[in-house]
Amino acid sequence: MGERGVSQESIVDAAEMIAEKLDVLLERATDTVLGTPRPGSPQWRQDWDSRDSNAGRTAAEQRARVKEAITALVTHHITPATLQSPRPRRRGSAASGPASQQLAIW
Repeated sequence: MGERGVSQESIVDAAEMIAEKLDVLLERATDTVLGTPRPGSPQWRQDWDSRDSNAGRTAAEQRARVKEAITALVTHHITPATLQSPRPRRRGSAASGPASQQLAIW
């Protein structure tokens, strides 16, 4: 890329940072969908201790399927067009609220 003096290395670093953040968000979303117990709780410890059992392997497979489903939906909604088009302004933003009208009077 290298546009406007931006190094390829800085773009790669930014992409890696976003990928790490997305991974954390994906894990949290998966936990929410599955109703995963809070880390460190007795139920979480029991699940962790049984991860090598048949039930634990089944739970891990289900977790992988849920993550894949979430990822598929997210990637379906992310396209070059959605990444490059500006987001529409939300109604009721600071620029259109009463405060901005009041400032316009002064």
